Amino acid sequence: MSKKEFLLDQLAVCRNEDSWIQPLSTALKGLSLEDALWKQNEGSHSIGEIAKHLHFYNERWLKRFREKEVSAPVENPITFSAEGFTKMKWQELVQQLDEGLAEWQQEIEAATESKLHEQIPHFPVDALWWGALSNLCTHNTYHIGQIIYIRKAQGSWKSKE
Repeated sequence: MSKKEFLLDQLAVCRNEDSWIQPLSTALKGLSLEDALWKQNEGSHSIGEIAKHLHFYNERWLKRFREKEVSAPVENPITFSAEGFTKMKWQELVQQLDEGLAEWQQEIEAATESKLHEQIPHFPVDALWWGALSNLCTHNTYHIGQIIYIRKAQGSWKSKE
């Protein structure tokens, strides 16, 4: 399996293909704004905050992959902000997350295998694109697991049985 095929498989699982994990589309399906903003306690994140964080990093890395300038690094607490969420903004964010992963799939499909083996330009450490993008998928799956865990805690998760 090429790195390109590997990444396309990982992105499909993150976005909308059932595998060992539930995809993001399933994890967020039918979630109300109230449930998206619910927190188990003050020390934990809401699903909305996690979704905002995922969107931030998926988009940031997509810009970098497209060789566009990215802003200076930001602190994680800012990327988790769900301040000002409305029902409309929540639905837009869910759509943006799906569209962002679809864009990633298109970018990887169009990329050459050799680009995936290139060093990431202007990155503070030596890293190849395929490795960083594999880590991006791992980042998504980690947070998908958190989302499902939160949904189970709040009682909004309907498991397949």
